[in-house]
Amino acid sequence: MRAFHILLEDDGSDTPIRVDFHAETPDNALIVAQGHAGGRSMELWEGAVLVGSLDKAAPQLWRLT
Repeated sequence: MRAFHILLEDDGSDTPIRVDFHAETPDNALIVAQGHAGGRSMELWEGAVLVGSLDKAAPQLWRLT
């Protein structure tokens, strides 16, 4: 398993919320990350490497940049 973390935008603070987790692949990590996001924008990291930034574009649609 590989180590990933997400940084979630916190509505009431300038400090993002960090959630650490393990997944087998980056695509599996995206699925886990979406479950933690609760509709908030986030960054997905694998160690020190930014995998991508995700924004909620619609109720069932995420935009990955």
